[in-house]
Amino acid sequence: MRRSLPLFLAIVVCLAIWQVWLTWRLMEQDRNLAAQRSREHLEQTADLALAQLASWLGEWDLRLRELETMPPPAVLQSRLPPHGSLVLFAPPAQPATYPARPVLFVLDPPASAPLSGPAFETAGKLEFRDENYPAAIEALAPLIQNPAARAEALLRIARLERRLDRSQAALADYDRMSRETTVSPDGVPYALLAAGARCEMIADTCNQLHADLLNGRWPLRRETFEYYWNEVNRLRHSAEDPPKDSLEFASRVARLQEQWQQAGAAFSGRTTEADGSLLMWQATRSRLTAFSVPAGWLETAMNLPVNAGDIRWRLLPMQALGSAPGPFIRRSLADAQLAGRIEFYSIASTANPGLNRALWLAGIALMLFLVLAGAHAMHRGVSRELQVAQLQSDFVSAVSHEFRSPLTSLRGIAELLVNDRLTDESRRRQSYVFLERETGRLQHLVEDLLDFGRMESGRKQYRIEPHDVFGVVRAAVAEFREEDLPSGFAVEMNLGDESATIEADEEALRRAIRNLLENAVKYSPECRTVWVDGRVNRREVAISVRDRGMGIEPREQRDIFQKFVRGAAAKKAGIKGTGIGLSMVRQIVEACGGEIRLQSEEGVGSTFTILLPLAVPARSGEALA
Repeated sequence: MRRSLPLFLAIVVCLAIWQVWLTWRLMEQDRNLAAQRSREHLEQTADLALAQLASWLGEWDLRLRELETMPPPAVLQSRLPPHGSLVLFAPPAQPATYPARPVLFVLDPPASAPLSGPAFETAGKLEFRDENYPAAIEALAPLIQNPAARAEALLRIARLERRLDRSQAALADYDRMSRETTVSPDGVPYALLAAGARCEMIADTCNQLHADLLNGRWPLRRETFEYYWNEVNRLRHSAEDPPKDSLEFASRVARLQEQWQQAGAAFSGRTTEADGSLLMWQATRSRLTAFSVPAGWLETAMNLPVNAGDIRWRLLPMQALGSAPGPFIRRSLADAQLAGRIEFYSIASTANPGLNRALWLAGIALMLFLVLAGAHAMHRGVSRELQVAQLQSDFVSAVSHEFRSPLTSLRGIAELLVNDRLTDESRRRQSYVFLERETGRLQHLVEDLLDFGRMESGRKQYRIEPHDVFGVVRAAVAEFREEDLPSGFAVEMNLGDESATIEADEEALRRAIRNLLENAVKYSPECRTVWVDGRVNRREVAISVRDRGMGIEPREQRDIFQKFVRGAAAKKAGIKGTGIGLSMVRQIVEACGGEIRLQSEEGVGSTFTILLPLAVPARSGEALA
């Protein structure tokens, strides 16, 4: 008994230590599970929020394309976010905005042709060469009656009056010139020249010029605006800067006009500015429309679901390194043609309540359960490994047989040709045709094996592009009829007349359809017709390949898309195959964003249906540089 006591105590201590360790592991697992649920909740919320954002941006892309006049339609006005602005530029008119807001400067203000004539030349000589100011005024006076030259004549007369110290006369001329709407040859409105001169003569009028500049009264170049703004500050003894939002708004409009001129064609895009504001634009050859929303627009465009009260988000630049406390995920805005990322994070506490004391009392039962569960898992694991090993062995055997048959035939034909045993030219030509067909078959097999290896390793690259799905199906069927359709078989197509565009890899999709056609022909020993149907639903297109062959047993249908799996009926009938065709079809369809379904009844036939989502129409062009 004494000898057995230390052993008994050691066993009890080991069991106690094991129970403490097991409880700690269970608590860790519970915390990990809570974290996983929180992350899944974050991912679902992020997907919904980004989908809502994409929908909002797409809606505004469409509305910008439809905007032709200002003010916009009432429906568009009601949907305009707070502090958002619409811009319409249709030359030769200057940019129009809604709601009306000043555009401090533009890219190309209107300009007039240079003024010339004998009177201006005579007045110039009298003013600058002879310094005979009264005579120069008399030479210019008749031009006041000419509307085309009135503003320039008033400008020069006022300048001469100031040189003669006739301030009141000069002010009267500037007052008349302020009512002119024409533009000087330098691109500066005469009314602005008059206002600037009055500001120099009477400091109190500078406030009015200051207000006119802020209200965008005249279409000015940026350098002209900055010059007069600095002059007003100098005369008012001030150092005031233009409002930052108005300055940035005018800069964006000018930048868009410049890009439009450089493009010379239709273009569109969207971008987020450094201050977090959003700028979207659509341009044709005749007009440019833009949509500008200040920082905070994401609150309008992206509302979190009702069940996401514990989730917050923030907009991050691409180079951001920090992270929010607690669980978080980051999603790129590249799919929305925007720079930056959005970080979603949870503010809910992830702490778990303590486990019940019953866990300590259930330690022994758990230990027994875990031992039994471990034995069961081991049995299943070993069985699974043996099953996979058998499938791989069958696959190797099938591939070897697929290679052996054509290689044997190729070698026999090649020996006959090399030894000149085929003297008949027609038989030689038949041999060449046979060689070409068998080498093509080997090439298809090798390509399938290589592609299957790339798919399994995740190295397969797909070129996802818009395609007419029915056109792809017709091309795949035509290629199959020409190259692989056995004699006596027929493929009937029943495709919709309407056009259906999808986002897919054309070559991969054609291979998937070809694999389904090969299987339909291979496993239809009695009925020698295969049907290919196509229909368009509301949001997806369905392509079905139907046969009346041997069918698939219900218990085999769940695993039929797994690699190396072949039906028992096919094996029993001695039909050759590698067991990778349907696996490749499933992986190709899933890579194109779709799914494949199977309806089959043993002895009746099978229908494989590929479901692919219809492509969303393109909503934007390249992003603003």
